[in-house]
Amino acid sequence: MSSVAESVDVHVPVRTAYNQWTQFESFPAFMSGVVTVQQLDDQHTHWVTEIGGAHREFDAEIVEQRPDERIAWHSTQGDIQHSGAVSFQPLAADETRVTVDMAWEPSGMVEKVGSAVGIDHRQVKADLQRFKEFIEERGAETGQWRGEVPGHTPTQTPATATMAAGTRDVVDVLIDQHTQVKQLLAQTSAARGAEKQRLFDQLAQLLEMHEKGEQRVVHPVTRATGGAGAQTAEARVTEEGRADRLIAEIKDLSANNAEFDAWFEQLRQAVLTHAEHEENEEFPKLRQDVAPERLRTMAEELIAVQSGRS
Repeated sequence: MSSVAESVDVHVPVRTAYNQWTQFESFPAFMSGVVTVQQLDDQHTHWVTEIGGAHREFDAEIVEQRPDERIAWHSTQGDIQHSGAVSFQPLAADETRVTVDMAWEPSGMVEKVGSAVGIDHRQVKADLQRFKEFIEERGAETGQWRGEVPGHTPTQTPATATMAAGTRDVVDVLIDQHTQVKQLLAQTSAARGAEKQRLFDQLAQLLEMHEKGEQRVVHPVTRATGGAGAQTAEARVTEEGRADRLIAEIKDLSANNAEFDAWFEQLRQAVLTHAEHEENEEFPKLRQDVAPERLRTMAEELIAVQSGRS
């Protein structure tokens, strides 16, 4: 999983900067690699990108939108797993700080190599610079959408949602939970004040639920697979313990405390690294060494534990 956070200060009022960002179909004018963006409705877009010769398409959903403050999204289907948020901070009457925080899964060799050498960060930084030049040269937005999409806490666990069809296994459920965690990490990082605190509390609750299910259902099975199973499980438990300690430190801080962001960045990196290790090491081992039917029953056990029924 790759992630990036970059900011740029633009010399236009916050309303102008925000309004332009709501015009998704204008993104190819300043975003490298974006071929087209089609606005399907107020909350859904279809993207076509081409980076390093790799053609990708995906659909995205706006999960939160507050005028002049922030826009958050995540991919729903297609070639790219992607989530992020952009926030707008007024610095003066005619100056705004635009901050983009994104996480995505590089899907091909070109993207993976680019991520490893930092091209992702340089590309986002360059795109923000082009946005700055685009909006400052015009001096006004090309359009606007001032509607609001309120963020919300899901009424059902990610596991429950993904198991609606009753055919997915425990790895499918856990990967879906990882996607939601990554989305909340990006949203929390980009938020400010009370909203940052609210999102962090939601994230901490989700991580607690996720870890509880893994430690009671998943890691014991990994240990029992033999070979490097025990070592893999213990490494994941150690990583979860570090995340727990970081969460405890952050809970003692106000989101307005100057130390909050530094501690949260440590947590963000720790959680993303942990998810990457699970997706690259533990989950493939489970798929290789555990029978498909057992993986499906593990999904049911995971749901029971996370929902408090076991």
